[in-house]
Amino acid sequence: MYRLDKGRFDEFIRLLGREYRTYAPVRTAGRTGFAIVDSAGMIDTDVLVTDMSPKEIFFPPSETLFRYGRNGIKTDEVPERPIAVWGIRSCDVRSLSMLDRVFGSAVQMPEDDRFKDPYWNHRYGSSLLFGSACIDPSPTCFCNWFGGGPFNKDGMDVFTVDAGEYYLLEPVSGKGQEFIGGLACLAPAGESELDLVSAIAAEAASRMPEEEDLKEAGRKLSDIFDEPVWSELSAKCVNCGACTFCCPTCHCFDIQDESQGSEGRRVRIWDSCMFPIFTREASGHNPRALSKERVRQRIMHKYSYSLENYGEFLCTGCGRCVLVCPVNLDIRDVLRRLLHYRAEGKCNG
Repeated sequence: MYRLDKGRFDEFIRLLGREYRTYAPVRTAGRTGFAIVDSAGMIDTDVLVTDMSPKEIFFPPSETLFRYGRNGIKTDEVPERPIAVWGIRSCDVRSLSMLDRVFGSAVQMPEDDRFKDPYWNHRYGSSLLFGSACIDPSPTCFCNWFGGGPFNKDGMDVFTVDAGEYYLLEPVSGKGQEFIGGLACLAPAGESELDLVSAIAAEAASRMPEEEDLKEAGRKLSDIFDEPVWSELSAKCVNCGACTFCCPTCHCFDIQDESQGSEGRRVRIWDSCMFPIFTREASGHNPRALSKERVRQRIMHKYSYSLENYGEFLCTGCGRCVLVCPVNLDIRDVLRRLLHYRAEGKCNG
């Protein structure tokens, strides 16, 4: 591990900015999200989980895929410098790994072909991720349900711990070691500092909720697909889509052509499976016209279909959807109810 005194944090961020477009948590009008920074003073170092996830760095809410006109098709120029992200939590790092399976190298049927989204790969493929330990997990955090934890390092390039007067940095990937290994603003961490990290990690782990056993979740959800419990759960949902837009793994999108005269552009924009129009066909028929069907689809996608397709849940336990839901439909309670549901129409909890 390396030690970075906070008095030299601004120097570090400026050095990072020479090679990378650097994103970090910022607060704007009371809301938090990731934005480009060029100095340490712009960074909100106190936020645990940002209101908006860092997926929008790599999968923007709206992006122009290409422009077209009488002279043919052209794409916009892309920035030359790769992306670095400071202060990204382990749950969000994991979400990017999940999205990379969807956009980076998605399996195509029937011959196991691979689709590689060039827009995603340009941003994510060369990125440098400075993951941040969660030293004080929120009551809405439940990453440990899915094998995560406050000090999980999977997918990071550099793991960082806020130790009060300084940061401790541990290279996790070769790319991370290559960047921080020769920086003059860093010094090797001592034994006492490593002991402090162990103590902080133990304290953070003790604040996590009791884990829920999800081993049979995929099978259980499939077994109760036609049960009335879905109507009971969806009765509370207003289908606002807030959960999908703040979720770090939701990736539904729409494609639209915007044109005027002989010029135009093709745009990819976020969409939501919670909206009635999302599955409405040109004929007017909608295979998921009811709220029950849309709520069920979202739950099945994250906790059943994703297991079949990718071997893991499409949820990281970040807790954002718990915080933003206007009717307090807590996904943890939903999962517990479904997992303990009995086919005769009763619930064990």
